[in-house]
Amino acid sequence: MFAAAAILVVLAVSGIYLNNLRKVRQKVASNPPKIGPNVERSAKGFTYSQAEGGKTLFTIHAASAEQFKQGGRTELHDVSIVVYGRQGNRSDQIYGSDFEFDPNSGDITSKGEVHIDLESETSVVPGREQPPGREVKNLIHVKTSGLIFNKTTGMAHTDQKIEFRIPEANGSAVGATYDSHQSLLTLRSAVAINTTGQRKANVTGQSAVITKDPRKIVLQKARMDQEGRTAIADKVTILLRDDDTVDRVLGAGGVQASQSGAKAFDVSASTAEITMGTRNQARSAVFSGGVNFERKGDSPARGKAGRVLVDFGPENRVTKVHAEDGVELAQNAPGKSQQLQAAGMDLFFLDSKKLDRAVTSGAAQVVITQAQNKTIITAGQFDGRFGAQNHIKSVFGSPNAKVVSSTPGKPDRVSTSRDVAATFNDQGAITSVEQTGDFRYQEGQQTATAERARYSLADENIALSGSPRVTDTGVSVTADNVQLNRKTSTATAQGNVKATYTDMKPQPGGALLSSSDPIHITGNAMTASKGSEVATFSGGARLWRAADIIEAPTIILDRARRALQANGNQSTQVRTVFVQPDKNRKTTPVNITADKLNYVDAELKAVFSRNVLVRSADTTMNADLIQVLLKSRGNQPSESATQLDHIVANGEIQIEQKGRKATGNQLVYTAQDQKFVLTASEGKRPSIFDAEHGQISGDSLTFFSADDRVLVDSRESSHTLIQTRIRDASKK
Repeated sequence: MFAAAAILVVLAVSGIYLNNLRKVRQKVASNPPKIGPNVERSAKGFTYSQAEGGKTLFTIHAASAEQFKQGGRTELHDVSIVVYGRQGNRSDQIYGSDFEFDPNSGDITSKGEVHIDLESETSVVPGREQPPGREVKNLIHVKTSGLIFNKTTGMAHTDQKIEFRIPEANGSAVGATYDSHQSLLTLRSAVAINTTGQRKANVTGQSAVITKDPRKIVLQKARMDQEGRTAIADKVTILLRDDDTVDRVLGAGGVQASQSGAKAFDVSASTAEITMGTRNQARSAVFSGGVNFERKGDSPARGKAGRVLVDFGPENRVTKVHAEDGVELAQNAPGKSQQLQAAGMDLFFLDSKKLDRAVTSGAAQVVITQAQNKTIITAGQFDGRFGAQNHIKSVFGSPNAKVVSSTPGKPDRVSTSRDVAATFNDQGAITSVEQTGDFRYQEGQQTATAERARYSLADENIALSGSPRVTDTGVSVTADNVQLNRKTSTATAQGNVKATYTDMKPQPGGALLSSSDPIHITGNAMTASKGSEVATFSGGARLWRAADIIEAPTIILDRARRALQANGNQSTQVRTVFVQPDKNRKTTPVNITADKLNYVDAELKAVFSRNVLVRSADTTMNADLIQVLLKSRGNQPSESATQLDHIVANGEIQIEQKGRKATGNQLVYTAQDQKFVLTASEGKRPSIFDAEHGQISGDSLTFFSADDRVLVDSRESSHTLIQTRIRDASKK
């Protein structure tokens, strides 16, 4: 860029002062001649100077000059032109072996090589006979040949090669034209500039045009190669300040930049504009018209935007990139990718190569693909942080956050919240998603609400907290904390758990779980399987439906089978209650406790085992195993409690009533007539102890709660009926 600007200055100087060579013709006429056959006049060792305001502007020195008879042309040999400038602070020089002036055409032509040295702030004293040494401390040196300047038109041109050298750069071109009236320089072909500093670069162009007003350089079909990097454009315009430093660089048409090697990349845009500061320092850049970026290698990435603005810091390091109009930034790796899309995006760098943050503006979304899973996160704005190899380490989005996760063969998982935060591992794979503020979730028929939710990709688990509530096909669960596992289709809850089953269709042939009334279950913890519809409640579990209640340390409900299991522990037993009619046909409760309960609604059977205790209004019964057969609900009111039909008990049975105590190993109790039938089992005969009549035993004993009758059946004798009346001890 600077070399091309130098040519503008050089040819301007050449045109002005070569124009004054015509005055040498006048000086030749005044010197003593040494005339050859074709020479009209000749002179040796002369100097011509021009001054203004008492200051010498330039000096022309020639070793010899000859004016020919034919055509009046003049030749000068070993010419040196020294330019001091109007301030007298320069000593630029133009020198060559032979020049020729044709007065008829007005052309001044260099017959051989022409050298031009431009120096600044020199200590050379104007007016000295000897010019400064050739190429000593010069800032710019230009060499060409066949240079022709016409004093009438002010046009200079050459078809020959032009070579130039400036500090830390050299270059060349083939053919040039300079219009001194318009201050327009055209390098016609093969423009090439090679820098020689620490960051070497080769710049080439098909042609170049340089103007003085405005001060600019236009390079056609430009290309720059530097340390494995390449940049090209159909046209590059360099705008210069008054001191010839670069103000802006404009690229138009097919702007492309690429880098090879381990960190290879490609960038393309329709136009580009770079604003320069002092000391060749880039301040900012604007790329527009469909900007595309692609990084190759182990950490492939790609991006695009309609317009990109770049800010530079010291040493031309990128500090910030602002992209707008359909921004996409994607990072790819085998089996996974991350893509950030937004209306606008700001990228902040710790240095030119390390991404620190990405902040979006307008509608934005993050798309994560891992194996067959795809997750799309949207929010009003995202703030992303980057880690190793410029992979996304974390991203925070707010407000109006939404997460949609898709897996083949499963319904989409959709969640919304105020905020969302996602984290990624060193390989760029997502590890967790956390949502806060009015979290709402849906997956098929399953829905959930909470204040906070955290999703872990490793185990596909969603942890809900802050008043969570989950509903799924007729069941809702609330708790302090809830976990939903997508991989195993299970749900767990802890702390103040309450589940309500509402989608219960009436089953006429059932009892405890047959009505359409909702079933409520509470506990300290819950584990449920969606596939089997089995839920386990523990930590002081309690189940109730209308008037029916079951309490136990653990309750397992099988909703599909309408069955349940309740288990006690060392400190707490299973507790439940049924109802039966008393002797006055009034409904009274029957309370049962045991270590374990199994119930299947279709069988109308509740099986209590280990340490079973049954209490009614006038009877207490202990047994190892009791089967309670219930009455079918039928047309009973849904709010009524389940009625006991009969009981079958086995093993070490003890029955206590007022003034009566019975024992045995096998019992059938019928609630309708409050009838107890004890029968022999394993050689053990049942017995009844009466405080007034003593001990009664037999192979079968039948007695009633409503009266004092006892029926005894013995195989050793005929049937015997003993009717006793139990007296109240207080009346003795």
